[in-house]
Amino acid sequence: MEMQKQKIGKWLLGALLILVVPNCLFWILEPKVSLSRGVFVAEYLLIACLYPLINRKLFITIWILFAVYDLVYATSSLFFMDFMEMVHALAKIPELALIDWLKWGGLLILFILIIFTLVKGLIRYEASYRIMHLRFLWPLIVLAGVVFFVSKKEIVSVPTWSVVKAVQHAVFVSTAKHNIDYLGSAAKTVFWQEPAAAATNKEALILVESWGLLTDQKLHSDVVQPLYELVQNHQYTIREGTASYKYLTQAGEFRELTGCVFHYYLVRDKWVKDSSLLIKKQEQGYHVIGVHGNTSKFYRRNVFWPVLGVQEMYFIEQLNTLQLPLCGSNEFRGICDTVINTWLLNNMNRQPDRKEFYYWVTLNTHLPLVEVHDEAYNNFARQWKEQGITENTLQMAYQQKGLFRDLAGKLSKPGSPKAHILLVGDHAPPFIDPADRKMYDANRVPYIELIPN
Repeated sequence: MEMQKQKIGKWLLGALLILVVPNCLFWILEPKVSLSRGVFVAEYLLIACLYPLINRKLFITIWILFAVYDLVYATSSLFFMDFMEMVHALAKIPELALIDWLKWGGLLILFILIIFTLVKGLIRYEASYRIMHLRFLWPLIVLAGVVFFVSKKEIVSVPTWSVVKAVQHAVFVSTAKHNIDYLGSAAKTVFWQEPAAAATNKEALILVESWGLLTDQKLHSDVVQPLYELVQNHQYTIREGTASYKYLTQAGEFRELTGCVFHYYLVRDKWVKDSSLLIKKQEQGYHVIGVHGNTSKFYRRNVFWPVLGVQEMYFIEQLNTLQLPLCGSNEFRGICDTVINTWLLNNMNRQPDRKEFYYWVTLNTHLPLVEVHDEAYNNFARQWKEQGITENTLQMAYQQKGLFRDLAGKLSKPGSPKAHILLVGDHAPPFIDPADRKMYDANRVPYIELIPN
């Protein structure tokens, strides 16, 4: 009987170790880093089963490589629809400054060293009690699989499942249609029906980078307040609302243009074209113009914009010929959004009688932000800091308010075009710190419709 108790005790201790060691570092990181990950990750149990079958150095290498993947997936899966989109984003990140490479490289090395130390400790325990083999681990593997497949992913997650799904969707495209998210579109609600004959022949959809729905309603009202000055001057009627969102900018574009979030490699499917707002505007006689202050190659906009209905495109490659000023961080530097405000309204005035639909994806509030610390910002931020609003949130709110102030000021000037405009957020800012992320609604973004009187 005593022997049986000892065996049970060793099994329980071994099971506890095999569950805690791979996950404990992530538990420590979670209060400071926004992670999308279960309490436990199932793959570590499967990797542990390889220990008796392969060389020890190879085992440690596989464990560390998976831990790095686990980290990347946990910090990124909230923002990308599948693994291939993560890979594309990583491959297209603009060149970082040397100090940034050193900082992130140092943190990665520290992470690897901690993982190495943990797995070595697990191997040392294995030498005495043999916990890393299938005969010991199969009950935990079965339990983890059951928990995962009954959709308790907040308890057990399987990061490699996204790789399997990505390959499946890319190779067997017909199955991918079962993985479309129908979120609806504020833009299609506003613009899908052809306007009355007396209405303006200039329309614009402005997708505002990282404009999330603030949980503090008073701060949200402060941010959009400049647009309401157009109401006070009786120039525009304003309607506000919110829309569902998932993932980052490309998903936001697909959502607003088609009502759905789907994989990039589906963009040429007939149903996408049939659902596209921009194709619909062409059918209504509008000339569709797209503008974005960064390169046409990021997110492959030079490929999918024409497919979705953009007939005339302006990116930094074209706008640079006008010698327009640049703004933003080194990572996402491009034509200043306030300058594109001017360009947009001037372009509308060039052919006032032509029906035109503008699609503009803003840029300068893309993370990382170039922070502002002038007197105007300090005056804006002071009252909100006293109410517990974080610095990163206030920087984002202040700069978005500046964009709205600039647009409202230019729309109120004599001679400005009377355009029907919808401003809508693509997603909440993808801050790393959970304290910043909780300042925004996790599922909704705001929109504001400007209707000329």
